[in-house]
Amino acid sequence: MSAISLENISFSYSSKPLLENISLQVEKGERAFLVGRNGCGKTTLLRIASQDLLPEQGKVKVVGTNTEFFQVPAIEHFRGSARDYLECALCPLRNIATQFQDATNQISQGVSAVHAEQCYDRLLALMSCFDIWSLEARLTEVLARLGLGVLTGSGRDRSLSSMSPGERGRLQLAVTLIMKPEVLILDEPTNHLDARAIDFLVGTVNNWKGAVLMSSHDRAFIEDTATVIYDMDVALWNELAKATGSSQATGSSQATGLYRCAGAYSKYLAEKTNARRKHRELHAAQQAEKRLLRKHRQEASKIARGGVRLASGEGKAKKFFSDRAAATAQRRMRNDDNRGERLNEKEVRKPRSYDLTFEFKQPAARTGVAVAARNAAVAGRLAPVSFDLSCGEHLLVTGANGSGKSTLLTWIYREYPPAGAKSSGSICAERKVGLVPQQLPQKGDPGFTATVWENGIGEVGKGVLHPSLWRKPIPELSAGNQRRAQIALALATAPSLLIIDEPTNYLDLQVMQALEAALKAWTGTVVVASHDRWLINHWQGRKINIC
Repeated sequence: MSAISLENISFSYSSKPLLENISLQVEKGERAFLVGRNGCGKTTLLRIASQDLLPEQGKVKVVGTNTEFFQVPAIEHFRGSARDYLECALCPLRNIATQFQDATNQISQGVSAVHAEQCYDRLLALMSCFDIWSLEARLTEVLARLGLGVLTGSGRDRSLSSMSPGERGRLQLAVTLIMKPEVLILDEPTNHLDARAIDFLVGTVNNWKGAVLMSSHDRAFIEDTATVIYDMDVALWNELAKATGSSQATGSSQATGLYRCAGAYSKYLAEKTNARRKHRELHAAQQAEKRLLRKHRQEASKIARGGVRLASGEGKAKKFFSDRAAATAQRRMRNDDNRGERLNEKEVRKPRSYDLTFEFKQPAARTGVAVAARNAAVAGRLAPVSFDLSCGEHLLVTGANGSGKSTLLTWIYREYPPAGAKSSGSICAERKVGLVPQQLPQKGDPGFTATVWENGIGEVGKGVLHPSLWRKPIPELSAGNQRRAQIALALATAPSLLIIDEPTNYLDLQVMQALEAALKAWTGTVVVASHDRWLINHWQGRKINIC
């Protein structure tokens, strides 16, 4: 029996279908990922799998030991301190430890021996299964490995409201890992994690004994951990399936409404790239065949209507050959009609491309230094850093959480250090600068005027957003589309220097590829800060690491 089984799951928001007849199975020992475009329903499907949300239709089966223990409280709705949250979340495990101690005491006192021994055996199994013996040690270790070492001792009294969204997200992740459920379900677990924390998470997930189901936009994380990938964007696969006469292109009988690829991200990427190529070739070949059929049928129709002109013959002979040509033409027309019907049944739609391009206007060629940093430092936020960046160079800034990457990028953009902070050194930069900050847009951010905020970004979104979204208010866009809007508005300033903090945040995998390709081809100066290990490993420009 599969550890996670979803059968014919359907779900809608405001009567708009989001999930339709989705089925999948995840076996014990499998590490499965959901991938797909922003807004395709990955988070919703994970919530249904974790039984946090009921589907409108379908069955959910999760096999595991005492799954009722693992309802980790949602931290965004929790009030109080970090200690309060940890005590609430870990209460089921602490209760087991208390009951085990009670059963131990009863046996030592000789009370109700048979019953006490049965309780003792059951609780001993739970103590071992959940490794409650080392709960406090594991709690300290996991918090430290996820960059939350400050939440020890009196640090646990820190209010959750004073913690950043990233810190709260890491705290909930820490609790989930500490609980050690047999079935592990995680949504974007590497968000807000630095390289060291991600390495810890990779090792933890790869050593997980039960089934794992996750969603992620972190390509390196998927590459390092996935055994199977489920693509929720099935339009491409279904188009190819239609062309080949298959009922669906799932890649496996284990999935419905999804495409299943066994293997890591690089294998999935190769399969999808190949599928897109086949789709383009099929569409081109089908359109060429349709044009040829139309021309052929037009010629046959002309003959059938008596369009044949015989050079010789008269009377009955002339009529005989004319009639025979017309009959032949009629058969050709019927054959062409049959071919056309078969072609229509297998015709694939024109490949989508509109939302996969970034129209980066190339700046005028320049020489000299675009950014000059001289011992630029901010007390407690940025260690001294010095570098010269030539016009047209592409720079990647890396470093752990809190090392000052965002501080550095903001200083470059504003050309002055953070207000109210003790700083030293200097940064000089070109003034024709476009900025894409790490956080999603706020009203009043560069480019996000009241008009833009309420009425959308207009034709500035050409190539970045689908035309249907150009006039949509910014708050009504998905997180991924808000990110695209930020990029579009930064490019609209025609900058010679483009600064992007965590460029792949909130973007789906396909859009990440398009953005990275556009940045690579852009001749202007680029400064990027990122934790994205895939981007880091494939970066072809200059790099600096902030300690």
